[in-house]
Amino acid sequence: MTVEEYLKYHCKLDLGYIAIRMWPNNKSALSYLSKKLHKKDGKTFTKADAEKAIKILSTTVINDLSGEFKSLTVD
Repeated sequence: MTVEEYLKYHCKLDLGYIAIRMWPNNKSALSYLSKKLHKKDGKTFTKADAEKAIKILSTTVINDLSGEFKSLTVD
């Protein structure tokens, strides 16, 4: 499965969370990612996008979530 297919059909995380990390200076990052994934307005999900998404998923997301999990308590 490609990262594009994963993000489009199988991703369990909020795409906005991923998009804002892919394009931190883009206020419309979620819309931008959505247009790329669904090939709207002439946008396509490029190899560079796929590489960036894999990097975000494999490093940033894991680090962010593990930090959140460590701060959870039972009560």
